[in-house]
Amino acid sequence: MNSELRLDSLMKSIDVFGRLAFGGQCIAAMALIAAPLIFVTACVVPFVVWHDNRGEALLLWLGGWAVAIAVGAAGVGLGVFCWRWSGDWITEWPGYAVAFAFAGIANAALAYMLVETDVPIYGSFLATMSALFAAGFLVAGHLGGTDVLPQQRRALARRR
Repeated sequence: MNSELRLDSLMKSIDVFGRLAFGGQCIAAMALIAAPLIFVTACVVPFVVWHDNRGEALLLWLGGWAVAIAVGAAGVGLGVFCWRWSGDWITEWPGYAVAFAFAGIANAALAYMLVETDVPIYGSFLATMSALFAAGFLVAGHLGGTDVLPQQRRALARRR
């Protein structure tokens, strides 16, 4: 095996901590997308359903705010925690774009599972978050920032 092939495989293979960090950041992106959706839903739905004259509307309104704030804070906390082990390739725009795209798909799947299927609530959350984490873990080494450019190969070959 020549040195260029070894360098290519080394640059494309991301360590386990980097892969775990990207999976965690995908989960954090899912929470960051869900928090404003929960907030808006909690602000609109109770008053549309009960027309401002029921105590349940106020309870769900304030409870929805609390859940949205907790979900957003959890997303920020998990994102900051995982950022510590992430590589530079995660903090570039392809990493963010992929994480938020995966998170949007996972949120849509979660909404579908909660509303349209008979899957239990905990099973819905477990299935979507596990699938999102696994997708983030598996795609981590194949993002644009992990590719070795021909100029980098030549520069590294000259140094040897």
